[in-house]
Amino acid sequence: MAHVKDIDSLYNFIGYVVLTAPDRFPRRDYLREDEQMTLEKAFEELRRGIDLVNSQSPDLPNADKLSGVLEDALALYRSGEDIRGAHRLNDLEAMIFKG
Repeated sequence: MAHVKDIDSLYNFIGYVVLTAPDRFPRRDYLREDEQMTLEKAFEELRRGIDLVNSQSPDLPNADKLSGVLEDALALYRSGEDIRGAHRLNDLEAMIFKG
């Protein structure tokens, strides 16, 4: 299920991930176990969001750094540094939406 369909939904999804990563994603009764949100699935969706940003806003300052910031955040979450991971996602959000 795609959560990021446009730039506005990317903004909302980044906030959702900040609030629920790495392991507080709400369980949805209507989804099968393999469809439930996980850290890995959330970051796959965020990668698609970055692709969307790059295709729709090719002149965005620091566009070439977005993927690196996203991967930094994932590495921090994986290493148990949840607050620093959330801060990196906030950095990503600022790079995209505050230019």
